[in-house]
Amino acid sequence: MRMGLCRLSVAAALFLIPACMGYRELRTNWETYEPPLLYREYGKPAKSSKVPDLDKGEREYETQAKVLEEQKRKWEEALQTPVMENDFYRPDPFRLKALLHTAQEPSLAKGILAHRFTLEDLEFLALLRNPGVKAAERNLRASIEAYSQVSNLDEILRQYSSFTKERMTGIGPMAGEGESMEMKFPFPGVLALKGEIVTQEVKASRERMAIALRMAITQTRVAYWNLCYTIRAREITADMLNLLIHLESIAKTRYETGNMSFQDLIRVMIEKTKMEEERKTIGEEQVNWKVKILELLDLPPDTELASPIAVDPPAEVPALDGLYSIALEKRQELREMRAMIGKMERMIEMVETMIHPPYSLSLSLFQNETIVQTGTMRMKEPFPLKPTAFTDGGRPRMPWYGVNDAYLRETKQKLAALRMDLKRMEDETIFKVREAWYRLDRARREELLYAERVVNLSQAALEASTRAYETGKIAFADVIMSYTGWFNDHLALQMRRKGLGIARAELEEVLGGPWR
Repeated sequence: MRMGLCRLSVAAALFLIPACMGYRELRTNWETYEPPLLYREYGKPAKSSKVPDLDKGEREYETQAKVLEEQKRKWEEALQTPVMENDFYRPDPFRLKALLHTAQEPSLAKGILAHRFTLEDLEFLALLRNPGVKAAERNLRASIEAYSQVSNLDEILRQYSSFTKERMTGIGPMAGEGESMEMKFPFPGVLALKGEIVTQEVKASRERMAIALRMAITQTRVAYWNLCYTIRAREITADMLNLLIHLESIAKTRYETGNMSFQDLIRVMIEKTKMEEERKTIGEEQVNWKVKILELLDLPPDTELASPIAVDPPAEVPALDGLYSIALEKRQELREMRAMIGKMERMIEMVETMIHPPYSLSLSLFQNETIVQTGTMRMKEPFPLKPTAFTDGGRPRMPWYGVNDAYLRETKQKLAALRMDLKRMEDETIFKVREAWYRLDRARREELLYAERVVNLSQAALEASTRAYETGKIAFADVIMSYTGWFNDHLALQMRRKGLGIARAELEEVLGGPWR
């Protein structure tokens, strides 16, 4: 029995000795273990000072965002001056710089108008102070701010993607799932199209500002020529009144000597009274045009307004043939319409870019989805086995989805309508050019006729009839007719000169700028 226990003890000791020796070796290996070199390099923490390189899509996106910022900066710099390139009105830059403070200081504008002013002075003040021009400029600035909104949604989506790209809501742990190719959003192409859409809208707003400026300058010119006419007409009326007073004295002398009837004397007094009332009416019309000028310059109606320095309007009449092409190029309404067409074309392009399938069938895009997936989710093939646009039977599965979308069809119809409106507006512009040129040519011919012939003849008839009436050789009715003819012809000459200046301003308005 003892011998058996001894043998068992020896056998147990012989078994435990190798086991203890294996544990010590395992413990030693555990304590001295080092991971392989590849794992150690992979597990090193990234240096905080090193910024990870962006992939190609990110770099292109950032580049396009910078392009949009640069475009916005250029538009803002262009707005630093009140007049942009190729505008309807091109003032002297040095004079404009000297008068810039009048835009915010009404007292400076009042100081200019308190002395005799020129048409150029009124044009400068209208450019700087007209409320319509200022409102259009604000709308243009608002359109430029849209550049900052182009990438706002994209930036939000990019931030959301960066925060959630490592999350997976499926069952089971998912490791190493990267961002798929079709989830790259947004890509720079769509961002560039958004920027082009904003650029076209800004161009349209700029043309609306040019239209407001054109209207303000044209209305100022019309008011200036009407004011000059009323001043000259009032002077002619005063001269006519003096002639009638002189004629009345002659008539009284002849009536007292019995050489003239009482009816003729009464007729002279009636004509004198009518002329006094006409002079008062023209004076009130003159005040109306002064108030109109103050309205265009955004000044109170009680502002003192001196008489303008009157000049004869330019007599040049351009050739008609070259005006049509100028109007089709410069007219702001046409350029605004072209900008809106460009905007809508890019909107359609952006929609189609997001709807149409890409050029590649994605058969070569290996995303390694099977390798990185773990857990109980349904496993996917590592890469497509057939074109995604077709089923096994070869029939299309939702082909060109969205191409016939109602919004897209609507936009295309609106684009076609805009193009037809542009054609209609171009035809209408041709007629307006012809009509404005006709008015200018007619005003020039009539002004030349009255200045060189009619006024001189009426003056000679007045002098001859006055001398003849003093000697009793002609009747009183002939004298009154010669006086009335003198007055009407002188007034008609000033009317033609006013019409010449207005017709020239209206022709430039139709053309969208000077023809030279």
